[in-house]
Amino acid sequence: MNLNIEKKQIDLINEFISVHRTCSHCLDLHKRGELTFADVEELVDDKGKSSLFRLKQMCHELFRNAVEVSYKEKFYDITVGYIFHEAMKLRECIYQLEYYKPHYNMLVSSPDLTPAEKKVIHEFDVLIVKAKKRFNEGLKEVRTLLGDMVGQVRDLIKIYRDNYLLSRFMLENERSLITIYGKTGYRGLLHEMYDDGRTTLILKAAVSYLESEYFQIARGLLQKIIRLDRSNGTAKFLFLYASAYNCYLRNRWSMARIFAHEALAMPPDKGMETYAAALRDLLARLAREMDKSHTA
Repeated sequence: MNLNIEKKQIDLINEFISVHRTCSHCLDLHKRGELTFADVEELVDDKGKSSLFRLKQMCHELFRNAVEVSYKEKFYDITVGYIFHEAMKLRECIYQLEYYKPHYNMLVSSPDLTPAEKKVIHEFDVLIVKAKKRFNEGLKEVRTLLGDMVGQVRDLIKIYRDNYLLSRFMLENERSLITIYGKTGYRGLLHEMYDDGRTTLILKAAVSYLESEYFQIARGLLQKIIRLDRSNGTAKFLFLYASAYNCYLRNRWSMARIFAHEALAMPPDKGMETYAAALRDLLARLAREMDKSHTA
């Protein structure tokens, strides 16, 4: 898969988390009677500064002109577009209530109003009542659509399971995902994606970090797996691999060589040939480096 597409898929999920957080915050503020236009504008605007605007643009870029798009991705694109427009209407209603209603309240009790002005005030009254009604209806619709998005993103995460960036993204954003799906829902999602659930997630994340040469982080994750399951040969081999390269980069050459030899002495594991070859190259490099240091 195109690496740029894989990065955009992760950005899409990340922006959804931001939308969910901001939208949930707005809903909580509304319950307390503290929601303001400024709060809603953080969720949605027409200037490109809000999380929902960014998400809508991401969906358009990823799905509208793509050759291969699943129906779930198209469905999500439509839902995001719909919630954006509903939220924009909500934004307009709260603007009317926040900025026009106070002026209306000041004018309505004025004894100096002419008959023509009283007629206008009556029209304002009708508009404010309509704005309140539309606001409450819009808020209900946004809440429903947000729930729909939660389920749809769950499907997208499963579709993107082979994205090499996904596992480490999920691990780094585990708290946010648990907030959205709950502990049970999150664990259920992992077991739908991977045979061993969170253990496989950690292993995949560790491999992703290894590919990016974050050896220290990968080593820590692999150590977690080994503590849970000492019989996991793949995790042990990769832990030794990460340790060897981590030591090499820290100029701890003797330890790097010990870890590399220990890894290569293990029974060969399926799919580890590339890492084994890299360790043999590392040992050759270490031998040259250590010879130079002895002759210097």
